[in-house]
Amino acid sequence: MQRFLIIFITITCFAFISMDDYKDGMKAYKRGNIIEALELFITKVIDKPKHKKSVMMIKKLVPEVIKIREEKARKYEASGQWDKAQKQYDRLRRLDRVLQKLIVFENGKKIEFPRINVADAQSTARDRAAEKYYIQGVEAMKTIGNAEQAVNFFKEARKFNPDYKDAKELSAQALYKDGVHAIDAGDFKAGVQILWKTRDFYPDGFKDAEQRIQAAIDSAKVKVAIMPFDNLTSKTKYGDVGANLSSEIIASGVGQKPIFVDFVTRDYVYSLLSEQNFGASGRVDASTAPQIGKLIGIHVFVFGKITAINEFYPKVQKVNGESQKKIYGDPSYYVYAKWTKHTRTGKVTVSANYQIVDVKTGRIVDSNSISRTISSTAQWVTYVGDEEALDSSVLAHNTTGDVSIHPPEILASDAIESISRTISAKILNYYNE
Repeated sequence: MQRFLIIFITITCFAFISMDDYKDGMKAYKRGNIIEALELFITKVIDKPKHKKSVMMIKKLVPEVIKIREEKARKYEASGQWDKAQKQYDRLRRLDRVLQKLIVFENGKKIEFPRINVADAQSTARDRAAEKYYIQGVEAMKTIGNAEQAVNFFKEARKFNPDYKDAKELSAQALYKDGVHAIDAGDFKAGVQILWKTRDFYPDGFKDAEQRIQAAIDSAKVKVAIMPFDNLTSKTKYGDVGANLSSEIIASGVGQKPIFVDFVTRDYVYSLLSEQNFGASGRVDASTAPQIGKLIGIHVFVFGKITAINEFYPKVQKVNGESQKKIYGDPSYYVYAKWTKHTRTGKVTVSANYQIVDVKTGRIVDSNSISRTISSTAQWVTYVGDEEALDSSVLAHNTTGDVSIHPPEILASDAIESISRTISAKILNYYNE
């Protein structure tokens, strides 16, 4: 214990020594770090306004720091680095604010520091910096495809003056020009994404950007028909799993609110076929999809099969045990219990495959198999004897008797929903990005 106290006191004393701002300031001063030294001396007198040595060093270093900052600013101005020059003036103004609020004494009298008047110089530097970036932005927007670069230059100009000239309008104009160019070139998605960025500057719309966005979305829109999956399992207890899976794919896809994809059902497809006198009874499959899709305006078909539904509901597993616990009192005694931990499990695995057929190219752009297993588990404990004898691991389970689990129909439905999310994500990855 004594050794611990010695170590603690040593560490504490070292911490106080290392946190002495005056000593650290002197170390910085000797290293030639004048600015850092001044900051440390100021920190010291904020805590102890009558610390003579720190006061003396502040009086000595303030003119030196002003000189250093002003010389740096002039060098930056000479090289056209107006943004860096204004930063030096900004730091001088902050130093001025600190000094004017600083309460320090010398010979019992409060020291009044002279004002550092660089406001006009900083204002000039800020305007020059803004103009420099503004000109770069104007140059950048002359080249198609440079909208992002132009916007970044204008953004830098507006950092110095949020209302600098027409930088805001030119930012939107640069994006508008690039977005319209992309749309005119047939790259509708890129054009939409670029035109959306004009809203950062004009939330209510810039020129006719909103109309162009909607027209481009309509032009790029892909109609995806999700056909009912064939149920190859011959199992009917789970309902119409093929139709259910196709409905879940549509629901999952629509739930993502895609911009460039419209999901349609089999009924929609056959209603269009009927209007075209193609024959509503004709079967649509991967081989006929390109011909039918071009006829009725469907761009993508998704076909698939439910290949297996396997359920596994084994008998309840039982583990027996005994517990005893000492009850302290006068006199102390033991309580006993015999218990059985019951575990009921069930799981269902649904397997399916799918094909995504692109009508324009006639290609199968993606084809894969998916399996999902969903399980349900319940545990409970029965016992004879004194409940007080049961330990916490046993009491954590329900002790009132048999506990049910989800039936296979529900687990199969959950597995189908999981599969649908994967397939809808694949579709959106191809056609909405």
